[in-house]
Amino acid sequence: MGINRPFRIVLITIAALLLLVVIFMVASLSRINRDIDFDSLKEKMEAKIDASDQALVASDQGFLIGFSKVNLTPAKPVSTAGYGKRLGKLYRAVHDSIYVRTMIIDNGKERVAVVSADLLIIPPTVTALLEERLHDIGFSLNNTYLGATHSHNSIGNWAHGFTSFIYGTYEDSIVQFIADRIQVGIKEATRNMVPATAKIDSVSFREGVYNRVVDDGPVDPKIRLIEIERQDSTKMLFVSYTAHATCLYSRDLLLSADWPGKLLQIMEEKGYDFTMFMAGAVGSHGPATPDGGWTCVDFMAENVAERISTAAFTSMKSNYLEMHRINLDLPEMQPKAFKRLRVKAALFQTLFGQYQSFINVLRFGDVVFLGTPCDFSGEFNFELDSIAASRNVFPMVTSFNGGYIGYLTPEKYYDVDHYETQLMNWYGPGNGEYVKDVLEKAMISVTE
Repeated sequence: MGINRPFRIVLITIAALLLLVVIFMVASLSRINRDIDFDSLKEKMEAKIDASDQALVASDQGFLIGFSKVNLTPAKPVSTAGYGKRLGKLYRAVHDSIYVRTMIIDNGKERVAVVSADLLIIPPTVTALLEERLHDIGFSLNNTYLGATHSHNSIGNWAHGFTSFIYGTYEDSIVQFIADRIQVGIKEATRNMVPATAKIDSVSFREGVYNRVVDDGPVDPKIRLIEIERQDSTKMLFVSYTAHATCLYSRDLLLSADWPGKLLQIMEEKGYDFTMFMAGAVGSHGPATPDGGWTCVDFMAENVAERISTAAFTSMKSNYLEMHRINLDLPEMQPKAFKRLRVKAALFQTLFGQYQSFINVLRFGDVVFLGTPCDFSGEFNFELDSIAASRNVFPMVTSFNGGYIGYLTPEKYYDVDHYETQLMNWYGPGNGEYVKDVLEKAMISVTE
C-alpha cells in the first residue's frame, strides 16, 4: 500500500529538516580539545613580558596623587547589563547613581591613571574607543589601568552581536558617553594632584563570600586595601574584594551600583574624602548573605565596612611606579555546546564579536596590580599571594580590564555542571592555570 501524497510531503520535510540540522552541527560543532599546547603559549608570553620589562627606578620625590568622581548616570533609562533573562529591558528608575572614579599616580618619572567604573565590565567597545581618544589628554592604554565594580544593575547597550539581545542593542551614543566620562575623570584627577603617602593592609571576611561552583569549595576571603593621605589632609581609600556584586535580582530593574556602591557611600560617611572599588578575582565567588536583594546590599556593605575599620595599615616602603599592558596569546576558542562538543571559534566570534585581550601589571610602591580580561577565579589567588609574599609585595588581582574572555576557573572544575564552567568557559581546560602562570611571570617582572 503506497503512502499518500500529503503524508509523503511531511516525511520529506522532516527528513530535510533533520538533514539541515545534521549539516549545521557538522559545520558548527567539533570535539573539545583537551590537549592544548600551553607550553608554547607560555614561552611566547614570557618573551613578551621580558621584552616589555624595564629596570625598576625608585623616585626621590614620592607620589603625587589626584582623584575624581564623575557621574555616569544616563540622562534617560537604558538597557541593563548583568542578567541574560532581562533581555535588554530598560531600568525603570535610578536607585543610586553610578560613577567613574579615577586616581592619578605620579612619582616624577611615570604617571598612571587607575580608573574604576560602576559597570558590569569595562566594555571592549569602550576600550577600543579609549585607545583612540586617550592620547588627546596625554594618556594611553599603556598607562591607564581599567577595572569595574561588576554591578549587575548597571547600564548596557555597549555590545555588538548576539550579546546585544541580552544586554540591549548596541548604541554608539552609550559607548561614546562611557568613554567621555572616563576621559573627563582622568582630566579632573590630573588637575588636583597633591603629594601623598600610601598604606596597605588586607583583612579577612570569610563569612562574606562562598564558592559558587562547588559546595564548601575554597575561597579567597581577603579585603585588600590601600589608604592614601595627601598633604592637603584629604584621605582616600581603594578597596578590592572577591564577592560578586550580585545582591540584586534580575527582577530588580533599578539602576544601582549594588553593594560596592553602598560600601563606598558608608566609607565616605566615615570620613574618607574619596573612595573607589574594583572587583577582585570574582570568578567562582559569590556574596554569602542570609537573603538577596536590598537586604544583601546592606549586609555586604555594612559588614565589609566594619571589617575595613579593623585594618592595621602599614606604610609602603618604596616609590616605584611602572605599568605594562601586554597582549594575551590564547588558544583557539572552544565554547562548550555539549559535554564533549564545542562551538567552532569562527561561528562564536561571528555571533559575539572578536576583541583584543591583554593583561595589565601595575607596580605602585609595594602594591602589584594584576588586571585580567575575565571573571578570574579567586582560587588562583592562593598561589599568586604566595609568590607575592616571597617577593615582598602586596598583590591585587582585578577583573574586567577592558577585554573579556569569559570565566577562568581551575581545570579540576571543567566538567562540573555549572554556568561558569559550561556556558562561560570559552578557551578549554587549563586556560585558567595558563593565565595564572602568565600573571605570576608579570608580577615577578616588576619585582626584580
